[in-house]
Amino acid sequence: MSTITLALPDDLDAMLAKRIRATGAESKEAYLLTLVESDCAAGALEETLSARLNGPFEPLEEDWKERVRQSATRLRAE
Repeated sequence: MSTITLALPDDLDAMLAKRIRATGAESKEAYLLTLVESDCAAGALEETLSARLNGPFEPLEEDWKERVRQSATRLRAE
């Protein structure tokens, strides 16, 4: 596992603390890790959607909406 050291201006640190309280994250590290994971997942999704833009198209599973909701809920909970 790699480590990142990040210096934040006081005003940004205060905003970060506010977001951490609002989301219920355990720490700055946990909050930032969730943001990075979410961004990577969104990038992978965008890449997949772009690659599939011109087909071939396959029908979605019937529970696709529920699976998306569960994934979003799981990401928020982490």
